[in-house]
Amino acid sequence: MELIDYNRYVWRTDPAVPGRHIREAGGGEAIEDIWKLTKHGEQNLFLGVYATLSTPTDSVTLFNHVKSAWRSLRWEVPIIAASTSHDWHGEGKVPTAFIVYDEAKSEEDVQKWIDETTKIFPTYGAENKTLDDLRYDIGQTPIPINDFDRQTFIYLVPYSPTKFGLLFHTSHVPVDGSGVKILMTKFLNHLVSYIADPAGYAKAENAKIQWGKEAEHLLPIVTEILREEEPEVRDETGRVISEAKKAEPRDGPEYWQTLGDVMKGLVEGMPRAHHFKSFIEPRFDPTTSTPKTRRYEYQFTEEQSKKIHGAGSIGVNGNTEKLTVNHLVHGALSLIPLFDNPPPPDTDALVFYYGLVDGRQHLRKDYRDPLAYPGYCLGMSALHISASLFHKFPKEDKKGLVLAYAKEVKREYLKQAAYPALVAIEPQQGDLMLSAPAPPPWSGPAYAADGKGAVYLHPKYTAGDVTIDIDHFFIGLNKCDPGP
Repeated sequence: MELIDYNRYVWRTDPAVPGRHIREAGGGEAIEDIWKLTKHGEQNLFLGVYATLSTPTDSVTLFNHVKSAWRSLRWEVPIIAASTSHDWHGEGKVPTAFIVYDEAKSEEDVQKWIDETTKIFPTYGAENKTLDDLRYDIGQTPIPINDFDRQTFIYLVPYSPTKFGLLFHTSHVPVDGSGVKILMTKFLNHLVSYIADPAGYAKAENAKIQWGKEAEHLLPIVTEILREEEPEVRDETGRVISEAKKAEPRDGPEYWQTLGDVMKGLVEGMPRAHHFKSFIEPRFDPTTSTPKTRRYEYQFTEEQSKKIHGAGSIGVNGNTEKLTVNHLVHGALSLIPLFDNPPPPDTDALVFYYGLVDGRQHLRKDYRDPLAYPGYCLGMSALHISASLFHKFPKEDKKGLVLAYAKEVKREYLKQAAYPALVAIEPQQGDLMLSAPAPPPWSGPAYAADGKGAVYLHPKYTAGDVTIDIDHFFIGLNKCDPGP
């Protein structure tokens, strides 16, 4: 196998269209595009935020500030105004997807983009409608539908002079779940500044914004900014404050070993995947109808949350190793298809997952700050959770089963974390996956967790005497496969 040509994914200008910048989508970016194309908006991404504003502001004024903040965010992160295009290779063949950015030609051009990508829903509050209602109302149509369509939007729902909601809606191609939270943090920093000092902040922003030069801020694909070798750093007392870090290789033995092992895990694991047997009837048939995707939310009480956090502590429940909330919840989820569809005792089946993981710690130091890379930065390897373990405990011993499966999850997480080139292989891994026959519709469990929300979505924003506090947020994405 030949090494992939990384130059495919480097931004370049389009000689046929002045001011146009284009690069091929790589790895997960390309797979997200194919899912969207073939599954009616599969993986279209949402971030909903409920917020409290310290200074009462009428809805018209607040919306004007939202539009100003959106303009400032485009200068800072132009990818929010990017689009997607394709080279088509004939029926039944996978197209080549491109991420496209057209420089703003004028302030009027920017205003047109703002008008097309922002909207206020002034009646939702009086109608007692939530951001989930809005997500359902606007989220059934895939974005983008056509090449070069708008694909990233911000919506405002005012609830009172001090309460409002924001819904960020985007294609999953240029950004991941952590990325949308970073974008929201940057957006809210602009928003609170415009509310606190509209004239002063606008003047400061206008002094630095130069439309036609914003492409300098386009984010590179992750394989162009991988972690370099970093020496150990000690303070004046000799205490280690930063461990030595190895470079993430784009070629060489560790690269090929990672790619080979990851692809082997996918190829050998998928045929052994254990599925649900119970489905919502009638089952959704994507060949005859379009899906209606809706999000369901359950909030654990404070008491329940403390119990979950405590359940994984060493010395609790006989634990000899620390288990995180992710280990416990992911382990519990793995039991659901086994209770629904019990495997035989001698099974070699797996509770199989596409194990997605935030890859930002694999990046170069200047891109590892929590807010430094609001693009698409995910690594992926298969997680193999043994189904046969299910028969080693009495079925009524739910606690024992959860802890056992949590330890299996932890083992797989550690295996994944040890790969030296998990993010570097993404473009080549994506090419290999897209060259294989399409798998059948997924009918097993899926799990995604973004960790502590405050890492990427800050809980409080302050400018002058004005504060915005985040009361609640959610991440959602469209899933269209027939499910239980």
